[in-house]
Amino acid sequence: MKKTIGFLIFVLLFGAACIRYVPYGDSGRSYPRESPYDRDYGRYDDLDSSYFFDHLQPYGIWVSFRPYGYVWIPGNVGYKWRPYSHGHWAFTDYGWTWVSLERWGWIAYHYGRWGWDRGLGWFWVPDVVWGPAWVAWRWGDAHIGWAPLPPGGDFIPGRGFGRRQWDIPGHYWNFVRGRDFLDRDLDRWILPEERSLTIINQTEFDVNLNVRDRRVVNDGVDVEHVRRLTNRAVEKYSLKEAPRAGEDRQEGRDLVIFKPEIKRNETARPKQVIEQDQAVQRLDDEQRGRIYRRVARDENQALREDHDQERRLMRESQETEINEVRRKADVEKAKVQNSTEKQKVDEQVKSRVAELKKKHEEEKAQMTQRQKAEEEKTKKAPVRKKIDKN
Repeated sequence: MKKTIGFLIFVLLFGAACIRYVPYGDSGRSYPRESPYDRDYGRYDDLDSSYFFDHLQPYGIWVSFRPYGYVWIPGNVGYKWRPYSHGHWAFTDYGWTWVSLERWGWIAYHYGRWGWDRGLGWFWVPDVVWGPAWVAWRWGDAHIGWAPLPPGGDFIPGRGFGRRQWDIPGHYWNFVRGRDFLDRDLDRWILPEERSLTIINQTEFDVNLNVRDRRVVNDGVDVEHVRRLTNRAVEKYSLKEAPRAGEDRQEGRDLVIFKPEIKRNETARPKQVIEQDQAVQRLDDEQRGRIYRRVARDENQALREDHDQERRLMRESQETEINEVRRKADVEKAKVQNSTEKQKVDEQVKSRVAELKKKHEEEKAQMTQRQKAEEEKTKKAPVRKKIDKN
């Protein structure tokens, strides 16, 4: 009996010694059963801003960048990537809530702000206030757009952003045709950036973040407007708190998100930090294999497919724009009885369509020029990866 017990203990100890954690690759979406934070803290109400530094470190690089302090630059993102692009919108009791398909999205799209720098590209500035999505909105008769709110203004519960005036550059915006707004992966429907400036001039703007019942609510674009453009009912979900970090997910009529309360820790800093000038050099240095992704054999084919998609989206968006002008003109003509007034409407719409077509040709020329530059870059050098885990 003693020998049997001893043998069983030996087997258990030997088996435990053989078990080791094998991390997922960059393309994997499953989370390890235990995060670095779980080993350091016993309860989630102990979380402070140091958790951001630890949790995001494997997915990008931390840079010391004045005047923001420590900012995070994501890795493994595409050449045309923008924040709030890989995921979808869900309407919840917190308003429009971003559901990210990126492993780190539960942090970077619900806390903090996104900025852009010519040398660093997109960077994330930490903050401790949770929100359903920190974005500005634009909407019109054919398109809906959103853009990350830039850093520099704190959201104060009870007061919001105050009287801040927002100046959001054109390349910040993600626009889709209204009918595509409720798609589950909006990345494939986001219009080429060359369309943004035209659409900006045809849409209304608002930063519609409010506090109700002690919660940040993103009222955003009107639900009835979304219903009309998509020709679909807009379902409302109840937001539920997940017990641990992981991808946002929907369970029936519930949207499950990990949204812990984070305490501010002014003394916290990332374990690995590089200075701004060093980061710019490393991100631009085409000889650094760890910073740049190796070109796959089908890289050129993938780029061609992306460009074909951009051309198709631009063409369809431009056609939608012109059709909407003509539709509104028909509505206006139906309201008047005088033939002279009808002719006046016809002349106005003809002039407007000609103006749009000219602008559309300019957009196509700009997109063609950009695509050629991207093709040349792909031939000569790997696509930027923006990550260094070592």
